[in-house]
Amino acid sequence: MAYGTGGCVKKRTKKINKTPEEKNPATKNSIHHEDLALKTAAQYFGEELMPLLGIQGVVNYIAPTETVILEARQMYQDFNYVRKDGAWIHLEFESDSITKEDLKRFREYEAATSRIHHVEVITYVICSSKVKHPRTILKEGINVYQVKVVRLKGKNSDQLFKRLKENAEQGLKPTKADLVSLLLTPLMSGRLRIEERIIKSLNILQNSRELITEVERE
Repeated sequence: MAYGTGGCVKKRTKKINKTPEEKNPATKNSIHHEDLALKTAAQYFGEELMPLLGIQGVVNYIAPTETVILEARQMYQDFNYVRKDGAWIHLEFESDSITKEDLKRFREYEAATSRIHHVEVITYVICSSKVKHPRTILKEGINVYQVKVVRLKGKNSDQLFKRLKENAEQGLKPTKADLVSLLLTPLMSGRLRIEERIIKSLNILQNSRELITEVERE
């Protein structure tokens, strides 16, 4: 099996061109850490994360992200929330462009999840600020599938780090919402490399341990 961001698919037997991440292990490792940080934000800070992303509804609890279908394949979604009205919010984090294959994968997740759990599913794709024209619609035959895209194009990681530094100099501690923003810095705009943003964010999080519960630290 071959694993990608947020899912697993059967490994192709024919020769395919390597992606930039496969050619450059350092880039692949960077994306892995970025994805882990974003999933952490989703797992422990749902109450603060959804308003920050502009997603409507109130989180009731976390839903399963693993679905086993008839072909004995496991499909892993990035993150699922259950709203108080019973609908599921499915989050996917994408560091690069949304492809047609991505939309097919998201559609498959939705169909399997909706059928197994008998729920309405809405997919939000959280994109990097560098994605200029994200693909949101998949048309095949008479069917149209659509996702909602959230881009942090208006968020600048440099400004966030600067504000938190100035607050610290004045003796002000970051809020829990600030901690969520720190975990989202890889998707924001800014001059720092993604690796540098993650390191700076982790340093601030380490110094803000009193805001994080024991469960969130695990």
